[in-house]
Amino acid sequence: MEAIMERMTTSFTGFDWWMILLWSIVGALIMRRITQLPVVVGLAFIADTISPFFWRWATGTPPDFALDLMLVRLDESGIAVLARIFIYFVAIGLIFTIKGRYGRR
Repeated sequence: MEAIMERMTTSFTGFDWWMILLWSIVGALIMRRITQLPVVVGLAFIADTISPFFWRWATGTPPDFALDLMLVRLDESGIAVLARIFIYFVAIGLIFTIKGRYGRR
């Protein structure tokens, strides 16, 4: 269990947490019904996967190297990819619930 937690902490950086927060908020805001959750999580995960490529490319990294860095993020640890999807399910579901409860008052 300790090895899994160590891999998880090294797989997520501050940039990753900001991207998860950003795409979770965007995903929850575009949702209309809870049945759309799997689709929105998929779109958020795709956006999260692609975002580092555009960020690195915009900051001066050559496109081919930025693409390699983007793909390495997914190859580092399969557990991190599954955890990322799980975190998106939980975060988008919670934000959608909060939006529904306090949104239209």
